[in-house]
Formats: sequence, C-alpha cells, structure tokens
Amino acid sequence: MPRNKKNRLCRRLSDQKIYIPYGRNPESMEKVFIELDEFEAIRLCDYDGKSQIEASEEMGLSRGTVQRLLLSGRKKIIDGFFHSKAIIVRNDNENIKFKGENNMNIDLKNTNRIAFPTNDKVNVEEHFGHCKYFAIFTVKDKEIMNTEYVSAPAHQPGLLPKFLGEMNTTAIITGGMGQMAINLFKEANVEVILGARGSIEANLSEYLGGELYSTGSACTHTHDH
Repeated sequence: MPRNKKNRLCRRLSDQKIYIPYGRNPESMEKVFIELDEFEAIRLCDYDGKSQIEASEEMGLSRGTVQRLLLSGRKKIIDGFFHSKAIIVRNDNENIKFKGENNMNIDLKNTNRIAFPTNDKVNVEEHFGHCKYFAIFTVKDKEIMNTEYVSAPAHQPGLLPKFLGEMNTTAIITGGMGQMAINLFKEANVEVILGARGSIEANLSEYLGGELYSTGSACTHTHDH
C-alpha cells in the first residue's frame, strides 16, 4: 500500500499561472507542469534566498524532500525554456496546507496588511485563538488592493503571531487576545486593536478612517488566545 504523501505548507496562488514564449499560442504548445510545492521550494530558495534547511522548516518537510522539489521544479523550468514549452504552475491543493498568498503581483511597499479573525468571512470572531480563518486586507493609500481568506493553523501557544507575521501583517483587529499574543505582536511591530465586534467591513472602514481604537483588554483566561 503506498505511503500517504506528507502535507506541505505552501503559499496560495491567486490562480493557475502560465508562461509562454513570446508570440506563441499556448493551445498548440507542449506543456510542462510545475506543482505548487515545487514552486514554493523554488520561491523560498531561489527568490527569497533561504537555505534548504530554512525552506524545509517553513514547508514542514525534510531537507531531502525540499532538495528533490528544487531539482524537479528547476528541471521543468529549464525544459520549458530549452524546448519552447508552455510552463504552467498548478494551483491544486492536494497534500497542501495553505499559509497565505504569494502576493508576487502586488507592490508591498508603503502598504498595510490588516488581519481579522473570522469564522464566517463576514464578522469578526471575538476570540482570537478560536477562528477558522483570517481575513487579510492589503491596503495602500486607504484603497483595498487585495483581500485574502487564509485558513488558521492548528492552535499552539505563540504560533498565530508568527503565522501572521510571515504574511507581513501590520495590524490585527479582534475582540479579545491573551497577553502573550499581544506581547509577541508588539515585538513584531504589529498594531493590536481589541474590542472589535460585528462586521469586518464596518470595522475596516472605521480603521481606515482613523475612527477605530482599541477598547478591549487582554484575556484573563488561563489558556493563551
């Protein structure tokens, strides 16, 4: 019986991407397909300049697996270049745990990344550590450039601030949060606004208008939100 393929952490693409030689019709071309985990390994090592060990930690894989993904992904890219094939990056989520967006088409300079915990993608979840998703808005000059709904990872003390920090979050708006999480966010220069409730859209509008202020305090539960 074949062994189950281990899930790997990858950033989500907005859609499937295709790269073709100039002036060619992709419908009539031979195609080479790059899987999302291959693309993530190449992005981390070749674009972000991380080591294979660092990439393996980010993807939740062994270094050997990352090395194999790099070799196979790079070989496909070279094959596409040398033989004038269409290079397609799949956006399939089989064996993938999404950890955000690539945002490779968005200029992140002078932008804010505002996160809201939510269970229904409409309203703010008042308990920070109990949400199913994070709604993350990329805002530039008070204009919303991009909206993402990212599945929250399994709850572990101190994990969520790191998780959101990796996605360049600049502010987190929620109902309540434990002091440990507040401290971790502040250490990462992420603004924390507590006491929010109701619709995400209304809270975001007030925040962008300078009318939303933190009115809550840290949760006093024994567990860390």
